[in-house]
Amino acid sequence: MNKIKLVKLAIIPLISLSLVAQELDQDFLNSLPDDIKNDLVEKNSKTQESENYRPYLNSSKLNKDEDLLILKQRLENDLQELEQRLGSDDRLVTDEELKLYGADFFNTFQTTYMPINEPNPDSTYLLDIGDGLEIQLIGQNDYIEDFFINRDGAISLPDIGKITIAGLSLNEASKLIKSKVIAAFIGTEAYISLSEIRDVNVLISGNAENPGIYTLSGNSNILHALSISGGINEYGSLREINLFRDNEVIESLDLYDLLINGEYDLKKRLRSGDVIFVEPRKNVVTINGAVKRPAKYEALNGQNLISIIAYANGMKKTADRENIFLERILDGALKTIPIRNEVQFENIKAIDGDLIYIREYPYRSAKISGAIVKPGSYTMAAGETINDLIEKAGGTTENAYLFGGLYLNEDAKAVNKKSTQLLYELFLGNILSMSEKAAGGDFDFTSIIGLAQELKKSESNGRVVIDLLDEDSLNLNQVKNGDELIIPEKSNVVYIYGEVSSEGAVMFDQNQNLDFFVNKSGGFKRSADLGSIYILHPNGESELYSKKRSIFENSPTNEINIYPGSIIFVPRALDDSTPRRLAAQAYVQILGNLGIALASLASLND
Repeated sequence: MNKIKLVKLAIIPLISLSLVAQELDQDFLNSLPDDIKNDLVEKNSKTQESENYRPYLNSSKLNKDEDLLILKQRLENDLQELEQRLGSDDRLVTDEELKLYGADFFNTFQTTYMPINEPNPDSTYLLDIGDGLEIQLIGQNDYIEDFFINRDGAISLPDIGKITIAGLSLNEASKLIKSKVIAAFIGTEAYISLSEIRDVNVLISGNAENPGIYTLSGNSNILHALSISGGINEYGSLREINLFRDNEVIESLDLYDLLINGEYDLKKRLRSGDVIFVEPRKNVVTINGAVKRPAKYEALNGQNLISIIAYANGMKKTADRENIFLERILDGALKTIPIRNEVQFENIKAIDGDLIYIREYPYRSAKISGAIVKPGSYTMAAGETINDLIEKAGGTTENAYLFGGLYLNEDAKAVNKKSTQLLYELFLGNILSMSEKAAGGDFDFTSIIGLAQELKKSESNGRVVIDLLDEDSLNLNQVKNGDELIIPEKSNVVYIYGEVSSEGAVMFDQNQNLDFFVNKSGGFKRSADLGSIYILHPNGESELYSKKRSIFENSPTNEINIYPGSIIFVPRALDDSTPRRLAAQAYVQILGNLGIALASLASLND
């Protein structure tokens, strides 16, 4: 990344990790805020140093310069590795992270079942032994009564005799019974309904989660039976489930018909003696990348690759159709086969272990806001630069303040986050190491604890320092996905915070120096640290200025530059040198976030 540098804290050693666990003074702990106290207790309880840093730590001499230099270098290397890893555009999801599509289907079903004899089947329901019919006669012969189908497959009606209805549908049986009633009784109407459904015993076998014999309602089908048995195990097929009756397959279930196509047409109801067999899973194909539903899919023998892509809801609009790869094991070795057209998809049959990867066009989404003609989010192609982003947005307005531009990057944010965490741990380590001073009343922790809290809640901003006034820099630096550019309007104020009489904004005057702006804020407080004044420039760079002389001196302070939009921060003086060094790093982080907030606010157009 030419001419771009990450805005991050100075790399700091994990001194806190080297501390030997010690007994903490309870009064000291009780004096701390809850969040700091809890973190401090947790840190103190860790008596084992990190193996990564163990060789570089010496608990007996925490401030030994050579130890700290070695550790500093190690941490710098770690952060450099993080920058390289996060800056890579090749972030592929591995096939191990993908699940088999449909494998969780039965997790929502009940695992126990009680037969329900309150039937509501349709007229195609096939009657069998054990079913009950409610028959009501109105007319010459009036009665209402339940009749059950006997072992001979018939019911016996008074004054009519046996009527064989087993094997008939409910509709067919009703017509037959009505014809018998009309023939036996003049002027009599018959009304027939199913009053009770038989129970059936079926065997569920093969690769079911819990094979065995189950009792179900006679209105059940294959799907009902599988649900009460816990579904299909990790070796079973979701696509080849067969219903056997009298040693013949009378119906098959392919769950993909239901899950993908929404088709549910199981016509065969179960009978006692039926066998449901779950076949073993044969082919599993992984499809990843620019498809709408990346996952592992079960393929039937003979299916081509294009059908697998259809299972994944097809390719995304961003799919690069000339960058499709098939990984397949051939002759004991993993081969990568490029696929360049749909004819190949149609001709290549899927086999177990295949991995299809479809790359996306290297488009990026970047956001630009503030003093821009057309602010918003824009799609950026690979190789397009910051200057391209500005041009897509119509360029800057007349009031644009390029020197105060903010460029935010996710990679920089991750690095900044790690650095902040290291710094916070160092704060805890120093608080712990100086707890004896606090117990003796020799040291005031108020300021350092307040800084630790501010640092803990400080969010990593991911700012990148870039010169938006440099045309070459704009043309060289490529935009990454998720980048954001904020260009504020021209500012005419300088912000002053910290140990001054009146915090806030002061009108900028290019002819004036730091003393002028501080005096406009009421001057320094007596608690101010004049040796550590921080100036955050609008472009994100920061400077440390030391002013040892009195504010009442008239000598100019032209050695520090102040710009419109600059932030002057005057910290509280700290007695101890160690927390003072820590505070310097914390102030840089906190001021960086403040600068982004102010610039973002200034970027809002009326």
